[in-house]
Amino acid sequence: MSEESKRIIDFLNCDYETFGSDDDIEKVIKRFNELSAKGKTEGFYPVIIIPTDTFAELFDIIADEIVDSTQKSVISYRNNIISKANEINAEKFLRDKLNQYLGYYNDFDITGSLKRQSETIDLLGYLTRYYGRDFDEIVIALIPAENPWELAAWIPIGGVNDCPRPEYQVAVFRYWHDKYNAVPILATFDTWMMSLTKPPVTDIEVESLAKEQFAFCSDIVSQGSETILGLASGLRNSTTWFFWWD
Repeated sequence: MSEESKRIIDFLNCDYETFGSDDDIEKVIKRFNELSAKGKTEGFYPVIIIPTDTFAELFDIIADEIVDSTQKSVISYRNNIISKANEINAEKFLRDKLNQYLGYYNDFDITGSLKRQSETIDLLGYLTRYYGRDFDEIVIALIPAENPWELAAWIPIGGVNDCPRPEYQVAVFRYWHDKYNAVPILATFDTWMMSLTKPPVTDIEVESLAKEQFAFCSDIVSQGSETILGLASGLRNSTTWFFWWD
């Protein structure tokens, strides 16, 4: 296990499995799927973590901000995030952020047009593209969260680069879980990937979701699909979502 992985796992204080760059991507994904099924009966959610020094530093900073960095304090910190999330109306938050971002594009048609086909990023594609090049190790953390949306409190990225603070992520993830059965499956210091079983299928549904995702993470449009409906084109029947904040 790398030093970065150890620092992250020490903070999470949960079971884990590690994989080196000589392991096949298919092996990693197969094991992740096995652990997902196992977690349903044993009370945990597996999350693929990409351990970099920047990611480990995030946990170091949080630990330094907590009074004594004991597990009791970490649990209190996590529960405080969840408690704040319970007071947040995710739909209103997304609606307000959407109106804010739309105001930045008075001279550009950020809405665009809906296409019938668009490239999407799935777990296999992401890991195949970067594994062994930008990172050499993968950790699957087995996080004993009570609910899947609480993973954003266990892995509290956010608050910089326009990435929503963890409590807002928890609230939005809960909202999307209720609506699409979406669950976080991968995290880096600036990335979330989610898996879902009830993707949108109609034009109205994908457009509505694309507006919400743009509000949650504008970079996936401004540095990705270029338009909201361009993003929507890749959401139809897609069972994987990808968010990053640059």
